[in-house]
Amino acid sequence: MNWRKTLSVLRKEWWHIVRDRRTALLVTLSPVVFLIVLAYSFSIEIKQVSLAVMDQDKTPLSRQYLARLTDSGDLVTCCAASNYAEIERWLVDGRVKGAVIIPPNFMNQVEAGQSASAQVIVDGTDPNTAGHAITHIVSRTENFSADVLRTSLERRGYPVLSQMMPIDLRLRTWYNPSLKYIIGMVPALIGVVLGMPAISASLAITREKEWGTLEGLIATPIGRLELLVGKLIPYIISGMISVVLCAAVAVFWFSVPFRGSFLTYLVLSADFLLATLSIGLLISILVNSQQAAMIVALLAFLFPGFFLSGILIPLSAMGVMQMEAYMVPTTHYVLINRGIFLKGVGLDALWPWAVALLGIGVVMLILSVLLFKKRLD
Repeated sequence: MNWRKTLSVLRKEWWHIVRDRRTALLVTLSPVVFLIVLAYSFSIEIKQVSLAVMDQDKTPLSRQYLARLTDSGDLVTCCAASNYAEIERWLVDGRVKGAVIIPPNFMNQVEAGQSASAQVIVDGTDPNTAGHAITHIVSRTENFSADVLRTSLERRGYPVLSQMMPIDLRLRTWYNPSLKYIIGMVPALIGVVLGMPAISASLAITREKEWGTLEGLIATPIGRLELLVGKLIPYIISGMISVVLCAAVAVFWFSVPFRGSFLTYLVLSADFLLATLSIGLLISILVNSQQAAMIVALLAFLFPGFFLSGILIPLSAMGVMQMEAYMVPTTHYVLINRGIFLKGVGLDALWPWAVALLGIGVVMLILSVLLFKKRLD
């Protein structure tokens, strides 16, 4: 392999990327734009769900219970109803998403040690919001009930024994203590949006075919490996620019912690780009038109990136599809990103995924060299 010949092809492809605004945008800036859009789309946090309240008890305890339901800001009480007809009207017109009804004698039943009932009505037309409201109401009701029981026993002079609560459950969440969905989602989405440089690379040879410039390249003494490597390296360089920009957006825009080594992240990102760009180059060799290459690349990178990489569906739940999932480079890169960003692990833990990406890249590049013929059919 002659590196001077490779460098000449590299220089030609690099100037094409720089001069063609569409290609430059697709390779460097589009991953950042897609990351921001997808992060907001997939990481919407449901807050301030409006609730109607019908407090038929109107006691300090009932007011304290309602205050406990809304103290986090996830639920807000916006309306006080006097009857069920008002609640139904507000639910129909969308003014509220749910309602809490506290019956009479609520406080008396609680203080007497009896089971006090409360009714919750939610609008099921929006299952996500309904489930969010139910989860928060149930958890806060359980906490409130435990506090009321403890206070009642202490006021009566009874000790609060540990036997009354046989399970001492102490929760601790590592790596993402706040359980913010966006913190776990953004590092994974970087693997999806960095498929855009590979989509651009899938046009590298098909563009030469359509423009008629492939004949000139074939007539030169440049070998197949020199030609393909020369075309591949500029996309890796421009893709690394996108890697840095995406990492900056994740850390400074979405406040995602970065606990690992940035140098390790860059090396493994280059490993990932080698795998995806080699696949894009293979597509470019097998397909004769840019439009067809674009469609095949979208099917090869974006859809498997979403549905087979573990972003939306855990790998453990894929069953027989697990093998197909591990054939997708994005699957390995998602594990690498989450490990470096959130866990701060290094190559000692991430080497299996790095080796898998390197293997995919080398195999795809070898296939590209073998299948590329320096002749026109």
